[in-house]
Amino acid sequence: MAYIDDLLARGERIRYIGRQHSFVLVSNIVTEMLLIGLLIAAGIVSRAAFEQRIVAGQPIGFLIMTACAIISILVLVSAVLDFYRWNNEQYVVTDHRVIQIRGILNKSVSDSSLEKINDVTLNQSWLGRIFDFGDLEVITGSDIGANYMRKIAHPIEFKKAMIEAKQHYSRGFGYLDPQPVAAYVGAETEQPTQRSHSVEDALKSLAELRDLGLLSADEFEKKRQDLLSRS
Repeated sequence: MAYIDDLLARGERIRYIGRQHSFVLVSNIVTEMLLIGLLIAAGIVSRAAFEQRIVAGQPIGFLIMTACAIISILVLVSAVLDFYRWNNEQYVVTDHRVIQIRGILNKSVSDSSLEKINDVTLNQSWLGRIFDFGDLEVITGSDIGANYMRKIAHPIEFKKAMIEAKQHYSRGFGYLDPQPVAAYVGAETEQPTQRSHSVEDALKSLAELRDLGLLSADEFEKKRQDLLSRS
């Protein structure tokens, strides 16, 4: 079972899963590989240049090359950790909230309720437009104020998924399957009897969620009144 599955409430559904663009991972690893190459070259040159000089019974060149080799191994470990950090970082849109997950063994999870999201700002450089990545700033009404998602892949798709999820939630079916309810809300040309059945089905679903404890009495009443006001 994926870690995100443990975070979901009963009946909560995932709408979109995003992550940082692979451009971030590739650029970090390429930089680290170049550094390893420089360290190896420096070690070889140092051994040849200082081979005749002895310190503590060992040639200086050998000591320098050994130090470069140790640092290279540490950089290689860092590259492996970069991959696992990138692979485990997720940005998840559900029908109730936006969740950010970071960390390999120690997990850091932050989420923002859809009802608290006030605005979403997208920033894309020319390079980001070419390779389809960008920065998203999610402005909320919480104490945090804003959540930042750096160099996220397919940022426009992520932003659309977030806005659509917020629209569904604000219409009163955050935990419901949006298809039958959306059909009722947008069906201006349907017959009154058909719309009535749609409302009845939505109300039954709300009652079931209330009975299961997924909705409080106040939430149930608010969503019920919202649905009835559209009939």
